[in-house]
Amino acid sequence: MEQKGFEKSQAMSRREFLNYSGQLTLAAVLAMNFGCSVTRLVDDPSAKIALIYGTRYGATSDTAGWIAQGMDNPVDLLNIESLSFSQAAGTYDRFIIGSGVWSDGVHKRLLEFLSSQKETIGDKVVASFIVCGSDDSTEGGKKRIAQYFERFHSPLDHPPPIRQFFGGRMIIEQLTEQDRRLLDQFYRNILKKEFVSWDRTQPQKAALFGSEVAAMSYRETVRG
Repeated sequence: MEQKGFEKSQAMSRREFLNYSGQLTLAAVLAMNFGCSVTRLVDDPSAKIALIYGTRYGATSDTAGWIAQGMDNPVDLLNIESLSFSQAAGTYDRFIIGSGVWSDGVHKRLLEFLSSQKETIGDKVVASFIVCGSDDSTEGGKKRIAQYFERFHSPLDHPPPIRQFFGGRMIIEQLTEQDRRLLDQFYRNILKKEFVSWDRTQPQKAALFGSEVAAMSYRETVRG
């Protein structure tokens, strides 16, 4: 789930972003590391890259921005809601796609984009990410994340070589009535937990994690 907050870091250089990482969330550092990994897949420095995301409450757009901060290549951030499918497909050489996950699944318009432009962009999608409330600390969480990715990649012949999931935020008061009702049922019936707002940012852990992932090789990042 999502909430806006990327504007503060949007104007930073990559070096400034690293220096600031001690005050950022774990999701932000994960996103930056993901961006560094994606860069290694784009071997042509002249390639035009589009990072296309679908957001509802803001966390996915934040994550998309953090990923862009981690990339050495110029990248265009494009909101799927204001995108011309055919124009984007014909303009860019590489694509990164990202979606939030809500009570009704991943972003439907992103699925429409992938389905309608599959012949043009299918082999150009180098990475994907999701922003969700699940983590991989339990078997149930791992299964849900795998299902989210399976649905997200379903229009493509094969999944992108790099995939990553990120946590976000959920503020109950900001949810639509439909999301609030369905999530309340999900928490009560599936998770067996109280339905409350949450914020999973961990600044100190993020700073330590940032120093660790900076030493990872491309192969280690993909394997993880």
